[in-house]
Amino acid sequence: KMLGGVYGIANCRGIKTAAELGAICREVKAAGHVPSVHGDESGILGCGFCKLWVTDGFADAGLGIEKPNFSAQEGADAVKAAGGVIENHYGAHAEKIVYINFISDKTLEPDHDDQRFIVDAWMAAKFKLNVPKYLVTAAVTVEKLAKGQLKKAILVVPNKPPLTPQDVVGVLQSRGWEATIVKAADSPIPLVDVNPKGILKCVDGRGSDNKAMAGPKMLGGVY
Repeated sequence: KMLGGVYGIANCRGIKTAAELGAICREVKAAGHVPSVHGDESGILGCGFCKLWVTDGFADAGLGIEKPNFSAQEGADAVKAAGGVIENHYGAHAEKIVYINFISDKTLEPDHDDQRFIVDAWMAAKFKLNVPKYLVTAAVTVEKLAKGQLKKAILVVPNKPPLTPQDVVGVLQSRGWEATIVKAADSPIPLVDVNPKGILKCVDGRGSDNKAMAGPKMLGGVY
């Protein structure tokens, strides 16, 4: 599950034209998935994400998202022409929680009687999207659709969740930190080889009576 179906990829990549949207559909098919978008009983704008995107509803989100040069109907036509599926939803939104799934090749199934938003975050990585931006866009979408009443999520992760530097930066910045990514050669403090005789020590930056400092640093050392 992705934001707006195939629109989630298009939006995150900043595409503008229906032709580019069709190309993404073909890319999705080549990757072994069926591209789709949806409407509901009210029409093709029944997808809340699509409606926000094509009507410039993300303009105040601070994500640099611009509306495309096609309408919702033109987008749906492009998806269908590229071999995609136009899905139709029914009933009113009643989601109580957001599931964010990081387990590759797994998903969760919707249940109309127990509604939840489902975001398969691993798909963002599969299609080489900016994962933090994608997840923030997901959060903004839910906030707008639920009018700020739904801000509860469950993150489903592997035993060893895959984090990239960009993911870490996103988490820190969301907490008000300033975070920068640099290459090893550009580090203000030079890196050294880990010495097997160095102690595995705490991240504490103060001086020590032990001079075997070339070991790895962890929170609390072995704690």
